Amino acid sequence: MRFKEYLQELDLSGVDDGQAEKAHEPTGEGSSQITNPKIRMEINFRLTNELYGPFLSPEGGIQSIRKVLHRYGFDMPALYDADPEGDEIAFEIEQFGQDNLATNIYILYYLTDEGHYEFFAEVGDDARMDELMTEGEEDNEEIE
Repeated sequence: MRFKEYLQELDLSGVDDGQAEKAHEPTGEGSSQITNPKIRMEINFRLTNELYGPFLSPEGGIQSIRKVLHRYGFDMPALYDADPEGDEIAFEIEQFGQDNLATNIYILYYLTDEGHYEFFAEVGDDARMDELMTEGEEDNEEIE
């Protein structure tokens, strides 16, 4: 029997739509969705590891962040006007193939005295983004 004949004889009437997705995308601890706290923690861990060390340009650090996010099905909008002095930004990113599954990412980068860039990035919910954004404001108030 040839493979083509085998496929024609194969009875797929017992397979339900979405059956494979349910088996491979559980909603519990094994889920690859951003709603799983283990996945969020793993993304943040990988971001920290990827961003360790200096970058020669802001675009290099942004590309490293994009690389980590792509591993988990996220896309980050292109940042064409990266500030050469540094920046602090937070925005929403969406997970590919997931209905209405989005999270926020916080990115902080700055130019050091040595002439290279250091980066920090973290994914989290709205409350965590508010906390990260206000930490920088509190630090600036203490300096003044």
